[in-house]
Amino acid sequence: MKYELLGPLRLVDCETHTITAPKMETLLATLLIRANQPVSTGELINELWGDRPPRRARAALHVYVSQLRKNFVRGDASIKTHAQGYLMEIDDSTVDVFHLQRLHTAGRAVLEAEPESALASLQAAARLYRGPVLAGIGDGLIVGAFARWAEEVRLECLEGIADCALRVGRHRELVGALSAWVNEYPLNETLREHLMLALHRSGRRAEALEAYHSARRVLQEELGLDPRDTMRRLQLAILEADTDYAIAS
Repeated sequence: MKYELLGPLRLVDCETHTITAPKMETLLATLLIRANQPVSTGELINELWGDRPPRRARAALHVYVSQLRKNFVRGDASIKTHAQGYLMEIDDSTVDVFHLQRLHTAGRAVLEAEPESALASLQAAARLYRGPVLAGIGDGLIVGAFARWAEEVRLECLEGIADCALRVGRHRELVGALSAWVNEYPLNETLREHLMLALHRSGRRAEALEAYHSARRVLQEELGLDPRDTMRRLQLAILEADTDYAIAS
């Protein structure tokens, strides 16, 4: 059984399964987030019911754990009763988040020295995302913090992909993806700069300048700010037809 958290929660063996009971779905997601670490009863109750738990919350939690053990925890995985609460023991190769961490770490480690290798690792990491992380599950302390962390890692992967692709000369194939990412993260100046440079190096100078003006409008309307210095320098380089310009310079 494989467990996927980077999107709606899924369980995959020969088929793909979802959990339709919201409390059990939240409970399994929480235990998977803290895989191989104990999670206290209090933390789990807070994750399931917030600051308004029922009178018999501990008994209800025990029932949910029993149902998870019976219906959704298979193979080498197990939910153990722990002095603090519960602990899900699992082979980390069966959880997509651990694969993400390995790929992200590998890519970041060689970002400067080996851009082709970094590009492959970061692209593989980005492909693990299937949509909004843990979509449909409540925003408790553990689930909410995890979802925000996972989205930050994804953004780092996208920025790294753009940087590496530009450094190895893949600017033309990058334009479409960057355009989509800019629409998704309209206030991210790094992605906008990469889009400007990719367009410029693809011989699309007018579009590169329009990308700058679009960024300037959005930043002023949303934040009341002008583009940062690196973006303004990039605009000047485009005006001067400097195709060798590097954002980091």
